[in-house]
Amino acid sequence: MRKVDKSAGKVTIKHGPLANLDMPSMTMVFRVKDPAMLDQVKEGDKIKFSADKIDGALTVTEMQISK
Repeated sequence: MRKVDKSAGKVTIKHGPLANLDMPSMTMVFRVKDPAMLDQVKEGDKIKFSADKIDGALTVTEMQISK
């Protein structure tokens, strides 16, 4: 997790390949499906997440801190 922007409901994530989105490894900004998800994470956390394209925007649909 590179950045958490609660006011915009977005996160910046450095991720590996995302097969369901046909996307290679990169760092990018995602919207979050539920803004309450951002209360669980902070910059620097390692996370596991699922993302999908919702209304044309790449959106994190599930997120949990990776241990």
